[in-house]
Amino acid sequence: MAKSKKIFSILKTVLIAALIFSAGYIAFAVPEAAETFMPVVRTIGLEACEYKPYVTAKGSIVRRGEQFCAVVAVNEADIARVETGQSVILSGAAFPDGSYSGTVSSISDTAYTSALSSVSAPETVVDVVVLIEEGDTSKLRVGYSVTAQLKTGEERMLNMLPYSAICQDDKGEYVYILKDNTAVRRDIVTGMELSDKTEIVSGVNATDKVLSSPELVYDGGRVRVNYAD
Repeated sequence: MAKSKKIFSILKTVLIAALIFSAGYIAFAVPEAAETFMPVVRTIGLEACEYKPYVTAKGSIVRRGEQFCAVVAVNEADIARVETGQSVILSGAAFPDGSYSGTVSSISDTAYTSALSSVSAPETVVDVVVLIEEGDTSKLRVGYSVTAQLKTGEERMLNMLPYSAICQDDKGEYVYILKDNTAVRRDIVTGMELSDKTEIVSGVNATDKVLSSPELVYDGGRVRVNYAD
């Protein structure tokens, strides 16, 4: 019995030594091996975009006494943004080398349904009268078709990120920032939305490197950065 206990004790000691040796080996070997399994990511920065708040509408040239005007049909979804006195740029096929400018002089108090072209579905619109103030009106003819850009706010620069870089959970919207080869969660506040980007109001600085594939990483996870074009 004593001999068996002694053999067991020796085996136990050898096993513990082997485990200690293995742990020491792994401690040195794993970091290199682990890099193979780190997600490879790209980084992006804030993109500065010029935002021009316009409402676009189509219509035609009319004449009110001696004054040329344009009557354009504004979609009901946009009419709340239109006010008298707003600046307007008018362009058209009849004057490809120039444009006309004016201001919104009146907004109809009645909406109606209209198909703005032969291939478009009917939509509810409101007529807006634009008083033409600048441009060579001698070239204008009643009935010319025009496209109006009604300026509904001040132009400004927006700091944007693509939607694909932004995540959301029950705490709100966030992105992952690269810091010391580690993905770090950063909560953000978004603003204006464009077709494929959204404005970053706060949470990301100009020098931050945002991970473009958040689905590959987690907060505190190590990553490898692909710097190739």
